[in-house]
Amino acid sequence: MKNLILAAVTALLLSVNAGAQQPAGLSTAPVALSAAACECSGCIAVYGDSRSNHDIHAKIAALMQARRPLTVLHTGDMVSSGRSKKDWEKFKEITKGLREGASFYAVMGNHEKGGEKTFGELFRFPGNGRWYRADVHGVRFFMLDFLSPLEKGSEQYKWLEAGLASPAGADKFTVIVVHKPLMSSGAHRNEKWRAAADFEALIRKYRVALVLAGHEHNYERLEKDGIVYIVTGGGGAPLYPLGSKNQYSRAFSEASHYCLLSLCGGVLKGEVFDISDTLIDSFEIAAGKAGTEEGVKK
Repeated sequence: MKNLILAAVTALLLSVNAGAQQPAGLSTAPVALSAAACECSGCIAVYGDSRSNHDIHAKIAALMQARRPLTVLHTGDMVSSGRSKKDWEKFKEITKGLREGASFYAVMGNHEKGGEKTFGELFRFPGNGRWYRADVHGVRFFMLDFLSPLEKGSEQYKWLEAGLASPAGADKFTVIVVHKPLMSSGAHRNEKWRAAADFEALIRKYRVALVLAGHEHNYERLEKDGIVYIVTGGGGAPLYPLGSKNQYSRAFSEASHYCLLSLCGGVLKGEVFDISDTLIDSFEIAAGKAGTEEGVKK
């Protein structure tokens, strides 16, 4: 009898629970944590234009280091003067933890001019050390040298085209890192770049997923022809306000900041954080559709 009563009570409780309403937004279905679904969750940190304000640079570096990235990318203008040994020593001091805890890749900006030898000795990147390729976490990065010719027919252009045309293998995304942006809404928006037309045609032809740049001391996300262009130049240099807004601009912030990239299944995710570590923008690019309007999450 006791067993029959216990069974009846149990059945009643199950029936009540099954019909109970769940609070809004709560799901009883198993939900995998985003990190578990990602081969690379926030493992790539990106920033640029760290010159000038060493306190801000140190703060940005500390925020990135706390995220424990496996790879750090710098979009150039690491120092105020490439010829200044003091500037390079300060840069090394601030980035010591980042460089020791992660693979550190950088490209030269206009402020590194005159310091090419120091840049080469500090980093010892592959190839000629000025433009090179880095394959990390399912992404192939083409790191370009803004100080060297990039127009059609130049040595760097030929190298880039050959690399873009080669099979990507296991890499799901192709990303270009170069100091000068092809387009922006800040103080340098009207600067001419001899290589711009050839460079843009090349990355459009090979459906590059993402272009990371600096030079403008702010954050901006632009989208054109299915390609995402990120300007990340808020690593310590004096900030630039919004000028005349570019027609392809989708997000802009006059803020010191850094970016995190994650590779989750077939999606390259980007998140941008300001100096208070508050999220200020995010974007997603789908593998297989990179370089197309469909590939960019609106």
